[in-house]
Amino acid sequence: MSGFGDMLISIFVFVIVFGSILFLAYVTTKFVGNKSGRAMKGKYVNIVETVSLGLDSKLHLVKIGEEFVLISASGKNVQLLTKVDMGGYTEEEISGSGNSFDFKEIFEKYIQNFKGKQSTKGDVKSEDSSSNEDKSFRHNLEKLKTITSRVGKYDTKGGDENTNGNQG
Repeated sequence: MSGFGDMLISIFVFVIVFGSILFLAYVTTKFVGNKSGRAMKGKYVNIVETVSLGLDSKLHLVKIGEEFVLISASGKNVQLLTKVDMGGYTEEEISGSGNSFDFKEIFEKYIQNFKGKQSTKGDVKSEDSSSNEDKSFRHNLEKLKTITSRVGKYDTKGGDENTNGNQG
């Protein structure tokens, strides 16, 4: 009986230690993320949007004070391309969450998409769809029969058995 008790205690200790490690990893990640986020934001300079053009080439729309500048960054090079007039855009579009990554929003979008696919699969199929599936099954079965009948006609003398150059 003491063997079972020792095993139960060791499992409990393992769960506590593993949970503590996960919690510390979470807290550390949050702390480092907040620190780097504050370090990356400037008081007068903000990256509004970034578009990747390849492996190491990116376009950045940068707001500097009240002006917008388009720059290109590739490898170790950064070049000023042009100044951009953002007169036709609202402040929300300009300073919106271009840099933020909202995992919850993306996750919910995929869940809704998955639920939509599940509901269409669960619907009762109409007679047309079942007859179309039956026709395609029969067509594929006929194709399979013709392919297998051709295989019997191949003569492998004087050639490779995997080629069909010597048909009878």
